[in-house]
Amino acid sequence: MKNFGLPALGGGVGLRHEHFEEILAAQPACNWFEIISDDFMDFGGYSRDRLMQIRERYQIISHGVCLAIGSTDSLDRDYLQRLKRFCREIGSPWTSDHLCFTKVDHTNMLDLMPLPFTEETVRHVVERVKTVQGELEIPFLLENITRYVTVSDREMSEAQFISEIVNRADCGLLLDVTNVFLNSRFHGYDAWQFIESLPLERVGQIHLAGWEPAEDGSVIDSHDGPVQPEVWELFKKVISRTGPTSVLVEWDNLLPPFARLLDEAALADKEIAEYARQGRG
Repeated sequence: MKNFGLPALGGGVGLRHEHFEEILAAQPACNWFEIISDDFMDFGGYSRDRLMQIRERYQIISHGVCLAIGSTDSLDRDYLQRLKRFCREIGSPWTSDHLCFTKVDHTNMLDLMPLPFTEETVRHVVERVKTVQGELEIPFLLENITRYVTVSDREMSEAQFISEIVNRADCGLLLDVTNVFLNSRFHGYDAWQFIESLPLERVGQIHLAGWEPAEDGSVIDSHDGPVQPEVWELFKKVISRTGPTSVLVEWDNLLPPFARLLDEAALADKEIAEYARQGRG
């Protein structure tokens, strides 16, 4: 099995409100759009109307930030039911969220917080993922996050932690290649060795993004610029193992003209086409 059995959509673009009218007017050639489901599923009016118009012409994929899969608060079943209805309404064949926690005592911390790499956490997350998949009734993918600190690696590495969870829960992996690259810089490991150790047959989608240099010489995962050459090189190696897949170039802040986003998605398509041209697709 490759791509977790999901369709390979090629390069995609994040759908943002600022580009609604341009997309509807120009109907640009775009393989697919990813949306932050939490920004749309409980709202009507202008945003909902434009989203459903775009949905008539393009494939839309749901991606969330509020599931809090690693939190100790009980899973929000009402949230899951609303997400399920929303995914059906937009025709999303799968959905995803982040391998992290975002809530403490029912308070949203408004950030993606890293989890300890322990067996106890693995068991906790696996059971919650199974519940999520049972409720949603569509494939569910977990995304690896950028982490500026290591909460605990006493029992296993991050790569082992991710692998244990997706294998035991039988879910997919949304591989954020930029996050792996940045974490390799933050924590001093080889990014490709990290990726090679993951169950790559479970990668159903990929994220790529730009970053912002910090004053101390480090970087911030800011999603406010083009994908850097180092990440494109790592991406090429990834698809040599995964094959064609669905690749989103995340550009969430300091948004450029929509045509610039299409250029980034086209770069992903170019690399996938080159892989296929070499007879490996």
